[in-house]
Amino acid sequence: MPSTCRFDLNKPNATYFSGEVIAGTITLNTSSDKNVRDVSIIFLGEGKVKWEESHSTSNSDGSSSTSTTYYRTHEVYVNNNTMVHGDGVLPVGTHTYSFNIPLPWECPTSCEGKYGHVRYEISLKINRYYRFDNVYKRPVTIIKTIDLNLCPAYKLPLALETISSACCWPCSKGKILCTLKIPFGAYAPGQTIKYALHIVNQSMDDTEGYYVEFSKKMIFTARSPRHKERSSKDVLVTRSFNENCLRLANRIIEGEIYIPSTPPTTERSSIICIAYKLKVTLQLGCCVSNPVMEVPIIIGTIPLRESIPANRTMMSIAEDHVVPTAPELAEAGVGGDLPPSYNEMQPPTFEEATRSNSPFIDTDIDERNRIVGFKPLYPMYNLPYGGK
Repeated sequence: MPSTCRFDLNKPNATYFSGEVIAGTITLNTSSDKNVRDVSIIFLGEGKVKWEESHSTSNSDGSSSTSTTYYRTHEVYVNNNTMVHGDGVLPVGTHTYSFNIPLPWECPTSCEGKYGHVRYEISLKINRYYRFDNVYKRPVTIIKTIDLNLCPAYKLPLALETISSACCWPCSKGKILCTLKIPFGAYAPGQTIKYALHIVNQSMDDTEGYYVEFSKKMIFTARSPRHKERSSKDVLVTRSFNENCLRLANRIIEGEIYIPSTPPTTERSSIICIAYKLKVTLQLGCCVSNPVMEVPIIIGTIPLRESIPANRTMMSIAEDHVVPTAPELAEAGVGGDLPPSYNEMQPPTFEEATRSNSPFIDTDIDERNRIVGFKPLYPMYNLPYGGK
């Protein structure tokens, strides 16, 4: 009968915010005595980016050869190793080990992508003599808190304008002016983005409708053997509408699009950068290309207060889940307003990200100890209205 291992964490869903403490116990049941060098609890947080590119070249004799370049980056964010049993015999039976691991404030958010991931794992490693090590793992989700209230620019409305001719030159039938407006530039998953399309149709043709797309772009940066980037795009939400604007008429069309569970926006300097866009395409139905309007959207973990309706509150979860407070400022009034009080907010639920399945496999880890198909959980708010 093989040995078994159970991880009991202080948060059952194994989801933590940066700055919190991961605590719990590991219960190991051994079926026989084991000669060990040591037994250790390891908490490792790392980011990996990796892909390969093959190139064919022609030789002077007319033959061809293929070379492969392996692009990669590896960053370690946390590496905590605690020995819980030294050299000697680990006797048969049940062994319980406790751990308490504080998380740095700057831990990047867990994410899974096509060419890399940011992942955190708690492991119990039994280092054995002359045999394969026994390694038991428990992946956890770490989320870097992004409070949208701390950036005043996110509270400003966004507007984008486009002008299109209703037909090709020289048989133009007039112009169509379209303006896309949204009340804020940043939202949290679970909210809806309210938008308004202001259409001034000065042409002799009716518009045929429009469609809206909310997408996520991941940019992966390799630093070896040289700096290079690769990206992937996921369309998270798309909707089509048949609402039109008649010729020589004006119309305002209002709508909304829901933000599903997804990781927060990350900095451009990260080895895995995550960015979002709201794209609106007006369908003209004539011989010119459809006008497209795209605006960047910031996704955070705490919504703007101004985006929360007065009669709504955030959806609560189990009592042991709390949103950590931001570090206190040294002096009131220094560096701008104080951050908002999180005591007035109820914490979010946590859900698997939309399209979170990742084909990336970390081949640096042998198959016996490799975790495949892990899906991080991200905070979600029950806030169906994203505007004032």
